[in-house]
Amino acid sequence: MSRSFDKDSSARASSEFLIEHQARPQRPTRQPWSMRKAALVTVCILVGSLELIVLETILVRWGEARGCPPALLSELNNLVPNFPTTPVLFRKDAFATVDHESEQSRNITRDNWLSYMPKGNGFIAVNDSEKYQLPDPIPFLGQSAYSIAVFHQLHCLYAIMDIYNDLTSERPAGHADHHHHGREEASAHHHVDHCFRYLRQSLLCCGDTALEGQDPNTNKTGTDGTGAVHMCKDFETIRSWAEDHRLVNNKDALK
Repeated sequence: MSRSFDKDSSARASSEFLIEHQARPQRPTRQPWSMRKAALVTVCILVGSLELIVLETILVRWGEARGCPPALLSELNNLVPNFPTTPVLFRKDAFATVDHESEQSRNITRDNWLSYMPKGNGFIAVNDSEKYQLPDPIPFLGQSAYSIAVFHQLHCLYAIMDIYNDLTSERPAGHADHHHHGREEASAHHHVDHCFRYLRQSLLCCGDTALEGQDPNTNKTGTDGTGAVHMCKDFETIRSWAEDHRLVNNKDALK
């Protein structure tokens, strides 16, 4: 509203500038039009500013009453707090994957991944869940349970890696129960397919736009993501909050 007013005022001022240079009889008993117009403009600006202040106050109070609008990648209903962001340099973690040589390496890798999971595996209770914009709750121990997405994502990624490790390792002797193995394989396919779909949606949602450069560990042209700084949520703060609000005390295997 103020921009269109200023534009119109400018146009009228330009026209008046031309008019004032024409010879016209003076009327000393009345204020010149330019002075009256300046006063009118001043009053309108003051009134407009006051309206903006009042409107902003109303919007702030309305926002406080309803809760702040959810931030990017936060919980829609403000049931989970907004966590601080921090720059994170992506590095290679030698224990994030197995060496494909020993079972001990798989155990070390599993423990490494478990260290990112909170007690309770990221499940929290939400009372009166029907009051919020939420999917149906998971019935658990007589409560309405929900999973914090990042821990579901970690679970899925580990499950894919674990099945890959199964496929690339030598099968132990005595694996002859083909019928039983067929059922397990079908279940594994279903789980991994779910994880592929779920993680793709998660990546599209995050939309990480950090700029990644040349892989510092090789002369081959390309990037593996290491060496780039990403703006990330403070993961330890998230893990700590999830642990403080856990439903149970155990920390299960990721599979």
